[in-house]
Amino acid sequence: MAKTLKLKDLARMLGGELKGDADYVVASVTEPENHTPGSISPLWEKKFLRRVKPGAVLLTKRGWMPEGCFGVETDDPRRSLVDLLNFFSSSGPEVPKACGFIHETAVIDDSAVIGDGVYVGPLCVISHGAVIGDGCVLDGHVWIGSGVRIGSGTRVEPGAVIYDSVSIGRNCLIHANAVIGCDGFGFMPDPKTVLLRIPQIGTVTIEDDVEIGSCTSVDRATFGETRVLRGTKIDSHVKIAHNCRIGEYCMIISQCGIAGSSTVGNGVIMAGQSAAGNHAVIGDGATVAGRAGVIGDIPPGRVVSGFPAKDHRLEMRIQALMLELPEMHRTIRDLKAKIAELESGKQ
Repeated sequence: MAKTLKLKDLARMLGGELKGDADYVVASVTEPENHTPGSISPLWEKKFLRRVKPGAVLLTKRGWMPEGCFGVETDDPRRSLVDLLNFFSSSGPEVPKACGFIHETAVIDDSAVIGDGVYVGPLCVISHGAVIGDGCVLDGHVWIGSGVRIGSGTRVEPGAVIYDSVSIGRNCLIHANAVIGCDGFGFMPDPKTVLLRIPQIGTVTIEDDVEIGSCTSVDRATFGETRVLRGTKIDSHVKIAHNCRIGEYCMIISQCGIAGSSTVGNGVIMAGQSAAGNHAVIGDGATVAGRAGVIGDIPPGRVVSGFPAKDHRLEMRIQALMLELPEMHRTIRDLKAKIAELESGKQ
């Protein structure tokens, strides 16, 4: 049964100050821009105020309460969020006791193929024509967690792990040893524990016709969802962090890393070993060259390279000039010597 908490009880639990509807029932945590009835949205940076939809919020005691909102104010909303996520988090994924086990509540289409040694958890739905490769969870092989949905025609190769509540669309290909829905990497400084682990209670949604390469990891969201839109192709050894949104028909090449809460537009190409920092936004049709590091927003259609990533033509000019630095250094050294000689002659 889903957990709920009245706003007045939430304020008491967090040691915060109630603002507004005391009997509002909180059933989930959402991003400020995706607020839904029954949810509460954390808000601790003023720059995000413009994104907030009317509803319940968890925010700092600085008089920031947006118009049409209500909620709980605390001294440290980041730390309060950890307590809130702990309340909503489950005890963790079920650990199967045997490989080759299909839970009695799983719904599997007659045309689907389930390989030997595959674990399928409770309340899973595996649709028409899906193929799950051989494996045994005790050997680190195929594991389909509880509440997973796998669309028709999708193929999951041996060694893949799909954690609880992940949704995978139709005609996808999940290559060997890919991991979808593992916890996002979330920690914050804490005076007692040094590093406090932030619970990850969100999920992952993979839309139709997506391909995910071997040994690639797509993390579940802290809350809400990590989403990969239709038609995108992701190579091997790629890291997509929590709460990212990857657009339609992107190409993400081997060893790329996309940090938390980043947005990649439609038709983006990220070449090998390129990366994007937290909250980066890469516009539609942009190309990020190999080993480029995106630390800010990239406009649509732009080709960028280097670190920090900048317009590719500018980066090429910079690289060309760097080749001339030794000769420029010698010229400057000689000029300084001649100037010193001329100045000494005047004296």
